[in-house]
Amino acid sequence: MIRVETGDDHVCRITLDRPEARNALTVEMRDALVGAVRAGRADPEVRAVLITGTGDAFCAGMDLSASTVARAGGGDFETRSTSEALRVGVQALVRELWELDKPTVAAVNGTAVGPGAHLALACDFVLVHERTRFLWSFARWGLVVDAGGAYLLPRLVGLPGPRPW
Repeated sequence: MIRVETGDDHVCRITLDRPEARNALTVEMRDALVGAVRAGRADPEVRAVLITGTGDAFCAGMDLSASTVARAGGGDFETRSTSEALRVGVQALVRELWELDKPTVAAVNGTAVGPGAHLALACDFVLVHERTRFLWSFARWGLVVDAGGAYLLPRLVGLPGPRPW
């Protein structure tokens, strides 16, 4: 689901490798990404981390079929389970990248949706292709922007200026 390799150039390359699902993150992929970033931090041979995806998408966000959101409305659904899953899951991944003391690069080769966009925005450098698109579809699902997006986006893009009216 992800490939991790460090070359002679001391760059740890992390590749999302689930093109049939547009690299949507499963819980296992997310946890493996957190582990790969932490391993890169601890490895003195690693001088930089590069993240990319295979196929025509960088990352389509979280695979919602495995999400706590998929259970919303059911009798056993607890809102706290969703907030805790975010805190220890994708938010931990974004935080690990944001705080990494080595340069990070996102090579965004296609669409980056929701948490996939936040994954890229948490990196120090974001390289894009002319076909790259960043999308946020939280409102369609009735969700609040999560995974660090509400924090990252205004800091990177800026807040709107004063209105002329």
